[in-house]
Amino acid sequence: MTRKIALMACCLFLSYHSHSLYSQGGTYKYQETTNLVSLVNDAAAQVSLKGDGAFKELMTNGSRWRTGDTYIFVTDLKGNVYVHEDPSLVGKNLIDLRDKNGKPFIQWFVRKASGAGQSGWTHYVWARPGKAEASWKTTYVRLAKTASGTAYVVGSGLYDMKMERAFAVEAVNDAMALIGTMGRDAFPILKNKASEFVYKDTYVFVLDTSYNMLVHPASPELEGKNLRDMKDAAGKFLFREFVQVVQERGSGWVDYMWPRPGTAKPVPKTSFVSKAVVKGETFVVGTGIYPE
Repeated sequence: MTRKIALMACCLFLSYHSHSLYSQGGTYKYQETTNLVSLVNDAAAQVSLKGDGAFKELMTNGSRWRTGDTYIFVTDLKGNVYVHEDPSLVGKNLIDLRDKNGKPFIQWFVRKASGAGQSGWTHYVWARPGKAEASWKTTYVRLAKTASGTAYVVGSGLYDMKMERAFAVEAVNDAMALIGTMGRDAFPILKNKASEFVYKDTYVFVLDTSYNMLVHPASPELEGKNLRDMKDAAGKFLFREFVQVVQERGSGWVDYMWPRPGTAKPVPKTSFVSKAVVKGETFVVGTGIYPE
């Protein structure tokens, strides 16, 4: 329980730094991301203005709020559902709902929306409307507060969404907050597939400034090894560059070649790395995306 509270507290604190740069749109690479953020922000504005009077409009098929696989949903901070494309879920409390990987994504919605940034991204597995098979879904949520003070979580997501740099920055910041509180005791959480740090072909890795790999969920055989002299397919000493970036700038991006999880062929990848100093130990915390 103590570990869970620590994780929630740290990620709430870091949420402002993670999301404030990206919550307004315009800083994303893909138009679909900007459109989704705008949709959620506009829906949240309607809920803030009209309260539950906005719910009927948000559930109208064929409207801006419900087109194709994209739809607005609304919950409160306890996980009670007020708007959803599946009417059987309306009126239910889903705070303990988990996806097939065990991810408690409704809890994450609430945490992201109620944090300092009042918005954020979550990645999990969910079925498309009318389909049985689940797919990776990336959802943006925002807090909406009415004049009476009632708070709601308003969100929407896209299936198999293209990964944005913003997602990597958010994951690293949240991982650093966890490590800052728990030190090395955070490492098992970072490796856990039920955590928010492992999703799709993305994961958080951690090494020390002596190039020893400490956390690598996709290639656990690398853990415990010194990777100072490892090169990528193009001959780059990528781990040396990770350490150099955090020592010289504190954080930054590194481009290199690396196979997707479960494959052998190296492809272009870019990772965001940042420095975490805990009890005299310096860690390089990073995560990467594969450019489309």
